[in-house]
Amino acid sequence: MATCTFDQLLYALRTAVEAANDALRVRRAQQYATGDAGGHALHVHVPTDATDDADLESVVIPLRWFRDHRVPQVTEFIMEFDCRFRYRRVRGAASELVVDLSRPRKTWWRRPRLHRMRIAYRAADAWQPSVAIDGRRVDFPAAGMR
Repeated sequence: MATCTFDQLLYALRTAVEAANDALRVRRAQQYATGDAGGHALHVHVPTDATDDADLESVVIPLRWFRDHRVPQVTEFIMEFDCRFRYRRVRGAASELVVDLSRPRKTWWRRPRLHRMRIAYRAADAWQPSVAIDGRRVDFPAAGMR
């Protein structure tokens, strides 16, 4: 399993969300440039009056009229998972806190405590991460975020 710091994880998730949002914009721009439904049309035969034997008039409606012209975008990304926290001792340095995502070993004398971590990114917050552990928000210094 890959190992990374928590800052690296938050940065990678933020980059992935921003890339997905940019990909949506590029895809929509390409659809408008190519005009994917430009030559296709819906052909409908409409009666000219209310009688049963009325003549039918052919109406052609371009399919591009049905296209939504708004640009889709990612507005929120939330990831939740169960984890355990443990300290790992490093020789010659301070011990470090490790977020362990592996399944806990079941033992009959103790049940390992799992925590629920939630990482959320919102476009309205300029893609700054919001981290909560067991429903409590965790604040990080602004200098730590890239």
